[in-house]
Amino acid sequence: MALAPSFKPLPLPSPSPLTSRRFSCSCSAVTQPDSFSTSLSSSPVTYRPAVILPGLGNNTGDYQKLTLTLQGYGVSTVVAKVSRIDWLRNAAGLVDPNYWRGTLQPRPVLDWYLNRVDEAVNEALKQSQG
Repeated sequence: MALAPSFKPLPLPSPSPLTSRRFSCSCSAVTQPDSFSTSLSSSPVTYRPAVILPGLGNNTGDYQKLTLTLQGYGVSTVVAKVSRIDWLRNAAGLVDPNYWRGTLQPRPVLDWYLNRVDEAVNEALKQSQG
């Protein structure tokens, strides 16, 4: 399954002293038959595992219904292992003056999350290899 994202700027509600841009993302799925099949038989299509990354304040369990839905379509899933209390680590960024200037870099504040993403992607790779 390949996803083709398209980004469209959303209008800002009112002029603000801080310049910011909001974007929306819509993705469309494209399915392709499993490797170089030349026969027209009804061979099943296999999908790579979907990696689900919990959003701010969410935990792994919040995506249980989505996981079941995707499994119903034959798509295995891996959800990054995140608990709600993990998000409190982001509070470390509040003491950095760059946070208040709007120039805070993701690292090192989000290293914990990036490590969870890495673990989930590696698990999905293992699933896809057999």
